[in-house]
Amino acid sequence: MVTKPMIRPAFFVLTAMAGLALAASGCSHVTPLGSSLPPARDLASPITMQVMRSQPPTPAGRCPAGSIALFGLEPNVPRTSPAQPVPGTTPAPAGAPAGVACYLPVGTPVRITSAAVSSVTTYQHQPGPASYGFVVAFPAADVAALTAAIRQAYSSSDALGMSVAGKLWQAPQPRSKFTALRAEQINLSTRTQALQLYRLLVPSS
Repeated sequence: MVTKPMIRPAFFVLTAMAGLALAASGCSHVTPLGSSLPPARDLASPITMQVMRSQPPTPAGRCPAGSIALFGLEPNVPRTSPAQPVPGTTPAPAGAPAGVACYLPVGTPVRITSAAVSSVTTYQHQPGPASYGFVVAFPAADVAALTAAIRQAYSSSDALGMSVAGKLWQAPQPRSKFTALRAEQINLSTRTQALQLYRLLVPSS
């Protein structure tokens, strides 16, 4: 269930009194943040959201020219692996290291320069290991472009990538079309990675 957003000037901010559910890039589980998001602010590093197409790595385990390697290890992102190929992705060639994920930018990038960013928290999945991350609520002015991007990704069975500081942190594949992409839950496999990304967006003062 998606909680009803509170609208602040020029921004959509989602509250989480009993839990926060986000319809963002295929994420639909409830996130117990316990409080509303902080006020929106200018980001230290812009976020780029863009439609990405899965690409098989080379036999040497490198990404082909023009494609980008996934940097953030988000648990729900499909990965090309010779041992466990994921439906909808191209299996890695024999000899390529497991876990290599490459994506080719195919959509118009949407650049986000300000947002509301929650603090880093732990997401306990049942069953499965915990992940770490935070929530980003986007400006109202960017919602239309973001929604168009996620609909394009869904229609073409591609991913919606999120890049910060020249690295692709996550690229989940949308599972359905959403009426509006107002916020996204960032999931990373380690707290160190989550804090690294958080500090790129919101550096300590």
